[in-house]
Amino acid sequence: MSYILTEDISVTHEFIKKHINFVLDDKDTYNRFFEEFQRYFLRAILSPIPFENFLLILDGVEIDLKDLRHLKNSLRRIFANDQHFKGIVGEHLFAFYYHKMVVDLLWAHGPKGRSSAEPGIDFITFTGNKEVKETIKITVWETKTTKNSVTTRASQIYDFFSEDGSFEENIDTEITAMQQLFNNEAESGLKEVVWDLYNIVINRDERFCIGASGISPVDNTTEDTFKKFAECFLGEISKEQRLVKFLFVELLDNLLTDLRDNIWNRLQAM
Repeated sequence: MSYILTEDISVTHEFIKKHINFVLDDKDTYNRFFEEFQRYFLRAILSPIPFENFLLILDGVEIDLKDLRHLKNSLRRIFANDQHFKGIVGEHLFAFYYHKMVVDLLWAHGPKGRSSAEPGIDFITFTGNKEVKETIKITVWETKTTKNSVTTRASQIYDFFSEDGSFEENIDTEITAMQQLFNNEAESGLKEVVWDLYNIVINRDERFCIGASGISPVDNTTEDTFKKFAECFLGEISKEQRLVKFLFVELLDNLLTDLRDNIWNRLQAM
């Protein structure tokens, strides 16, 4: 049985809302989640050889000094700033949920880089039927992580999708990067959608969606949490093209501490 529970939440605002709860209420469940997520996180932030080297370390195998030095240098910026570390873990928790639970996920781009403070778009998902381009929805997500109420980060999400926000500034670069990744892919409906992304986005095609994601230890949301998100791209997209997902991880503090201890502090002690 999965420790991730999802619930559709009815709201009167012009967006679709879902709650995602990580239920980690016993030691065995938490440990299983931690092992799964740590492996996912490391695979996402490391290239294949450093990833395999870290797995060797976890198994108690000594690795060459030059490989150890490379691992430390590769991971340093992720762990250097607590706020940025929390942000990048939150972004990967949201991506982890997508890869583990969303059955029609076709492909995802992101999360980005080594720090949540890096400019750019946090996460882009493609869902639907890979061979039928008309069914494929593209959602551009702005993700914020907090140890407090997700409401405290709402204005940053509105600003991102505002007329003068960072969305328009960054989407063209992301489209170019995604299209390059598909250069050598076999022809499919998904590839056609990726190659037509500029027109889909700029014309606010019904397959284009925007997403607001808040990650927090506690669910203290109300009917009106993120209500102004309904004003993003007002008059350009429908209610069904605005998605709000709140992800609640009660043991977020434990996760951050355990990741730091098991990855960064372990390396520093070697």
